Amino acid sequence: MPWLHLYVDTGGKAKACCNTSITYGSVRNQTVEEIWNGDKINSFRKQLLNGKKDKRCAICYNKEAAGKSSIRTETLSKYKTIIPAVLKNQKNLKPIYLDIRFSNVCNLKCRTCWHGASSSWFEEAKILKNNFGNKAIIKATTNNQKLIDDLISYSDTIEEIYFAGGEPLLMEEHYAMLEALIKKKETKALIRYNTNLSQLKLKNNFAIDYWKQFENIQLSVSIDGIGEEVELIRKGLKWKTFLANLKAIKKECPHVKIEIAPTISIFNIFTLANLHQYFYNNGFIKTVNDIYLNLLERPNYYNIQILPADKKQIVKVLLEKHILWIKEQNGSEELIKEFQSIIKYLFILNDEKGYSQYKKEVERLNHLRNELLEMV
Repeated sequence: MPWLHLYVDTGGKAKACCNTSITYGSVRNQTVEEIWNGDKINSFRKQLLNGKKDKRCAICYNKEAAGKSSIRTETLSKYKTIIPAVLKNQKNLKPIYLDIRFSNVCNLKCRTCWHGASSSWFEEAKILKNNFGNKAIIKATTNNQKLIDDLISYSDTIEEIYFAGGEPLLMEEHYAMLEALIKKKETKALIRYNTNLSQLKLKNNFAIDYWKQFENIQLSVSIDGIGEEVELIRKGLKWKTFLANLKAIKKECPHVKIEIAPTISIFNIFTLANLHQYFYNNGFIKTVNDIYLNLLERPNYYNIQILPADKKQIVKVLLEKHILWIKEQNGSEELIKEFQSIIKYLFILNDEKGYSQYKKEVERLNHLRNELLEMV
C-alpha cells in the first residue's frame, strides 16, 4: 500500500492508512512530495519488501485471520495489475489512491464515533473527557488550499480519490477539490465517498450538480439501522430526510453507484440482516451484493466480540439464516464469505469486561443525551 496509497488524517498526519499509527509525516509542515518521497515512508516500504509484518497493522491482520477482507487486501486486489510496474519504477513513484480527511466537520454524533472524526461530538467529549484538542473543528492544515494544490499536481496519475471525514459533503475543501479536477478536465478517476447522506447541499454547493460532471462516482452510505433505531445510533440523523436524499440521487444521478456501509457493532449486529434486506427489497441498492461490511474494532466495548456466549449464539443463528437469504438472491460467493467471516470473528475472542464497559458507556450517553437506547 505505501507505493499506492496516501492517507492524511484530520490532524494532518500522513499515515500508512486510516487503521494504523504508522506515520510518515505531517502536511502541516511538509509538502505532499516531501512526505511521499521521505525517509519514513521509504523505510516502511523497505520493511515490507523484506517480508516483515508490523504490529501496528494488527487491525487488518485480525480481520484477515477471520477470513474477512481488510483495507490492505482490498487495495492490493484492486490494483494488482499495476503493482509489478509500480515496484519496478520506484524512483518515480506517485500516489495513485488518495484518502484525505480535510477536517472532522460533521453534523452527527454517532455512538460508535468520537470527536476526532466528528466536530459535533466536541461538547459531549469534553464532559466525557475524551475530546481531541480544545476546538470543535479540527483541520488537517491551516492552509487546506495549499494541500489541494499539492494533491491536484498528481491528478494525471490518480486513479481513485476517497472522501471521508467527518462528513465530506459538509466540507468546503471537498467541493474545492472537485472544482479543481473539473477545471483540469480530470473527471475519469473513481470518486468514492463514505457519507452519512444527511445533507446534499453546503451553501451554494449541491453535490449532485458536481457528480453529474464525473464519470465514476461511488457512495458508501453509512447507515446502521432503519427508522428510530438508526436515529439513536447516529444522533442527529433524520430518517425521512436520509431517504429523500437517497431517492433524489437515484433519480437525478442514475450513474452513481450506491452501496450501504454499516458499521457493524454491538448496536446493530442483531438487526444487520433486516437492514440489508430492507435496502435491497426497496430497490435502494441495485444488487444484493451492494453492501460493504465495516467491522468495528475500536472502541473494544462496542466490538461484537464482547457479547456473552449465549448472545453470540443468537447472532450466529441470525446471520446463518441471512446467508441462506443471500444465496436465494444469487448473492456472490465473496459476500457470503464476508458474512461467514463475521461469524468466525465473533468467536475469536471472549471479553466479559468489555461487555460490562459497554453497559456503562450506554448508560452514560443515555443520561447525557436524555435518550433510551436499550442494551442487548
